[in-house]
Amino acid sequence: MRKYIRFILAALLIVIGASVFLPTSHVGAGGVVMNSGFERGEEGEPDEWMLSGNATRVDSEPIYAGNWSAQVIGPGDMLTLWVANITTQRTYQAWGWIYVSSNVTGNVTGNVTCNVIGVISVDFWKWTTDEWCQVSPTIMLSATDTNGVYEQKVARIETPPGTTHVRIRLYGTNWSNGEVVRFDDIGFWPPWGDILESLMVDYCFIATAAYGTPMAEEIGILRQFRDEYLLTNTAGQAMVDLYYTVSPPVAEFITAHPSLKPIVRAGLVPAVAVSTVVVNTTPVVKAAIAGVLVLVSVIVAIWATRRRGRGLQYP
Repeated sequence: MRKYIRFILAALLIVIGASVFLPTSHVGAGGVVMNSGFERGEEGEPDEWMLSGNATRVDSEPIYAGNWSAQVIGPGDMLTLWVANITTQRTYQAWGWIYVSSNVTGNVTGNVTCNVIGVISVDFWKWTTDEWCQVSPTIMLSATDTNGVYEQKVARIETPPGTTHVRIRLYGTNWSNGEVVRFDDIGFWPPWGDILESLMVDYCFIATAAYGTPMAEEIGILRQFRDEYLLTNTAGQAMVDLYYTVSPPVAEFITAHPSLKPIVRAGLVPAVAVSTVVVNTTPVVKAAIAGVLVLVSVIVAIWATRRRGRGLQYP
């Protein structure tokens, strides 16, 4: 089993190294939310998302993961993302992390306590040759007064026949004065069979078993890397599919043998480190790092070759 764990970790590192430099689409296609953590963009405008009102992305706390989150502060503020190529009737999983500022109490309409509500809405659409048609009710994932932390909301949604697109909107309702709503790590993709029933909260079997909680910062980094770099190309999708197929028994073995957790956490350090660099650096920095890694690999290969050459010499 330990060899099995080492094999999975090695395969994960290989795919991480390759997928970083594979071309990715700038359209959220096939049920994948692009720029799910709002890390890419110019100033307050995140790539892929359409903004309304004073909606923006911010790099100040509170942030769930990475360096940026999305923010709305009043009526009319909204972020919208259209995901294309939803052509197969199947079940999808939608999720997101919501932060809502504390309740505001006062004379708004009499003596009423006003609770602003942060909303992630999801609905399915069909595009014909000349018009849009909404083909499903709007599903809303919502939270109010999250007590200074982010709360995750998750839903499973069945696509109606004829669906071609899904629309995801982030906004707030029931505004008063001074409230703030933040969003982070927005996801939408199809679960792979019954395996993902238990992944509604923790998306990484082995990492969750190793760290003991799905809330660990390291798991957030791995999840962001998965969404933005693995699920956006064929090789990465195949790796994720394989991972969710073979990792449950590995996670169960780790859970049943707590002494393995430090070993697995140590084994995950390279994956977490690489993922952190990838999601938080520019293409130029990534290219420089890749060059250093290639150089180090060449040096190690030369050293290993010379070391073998100094072995026992037979007459």
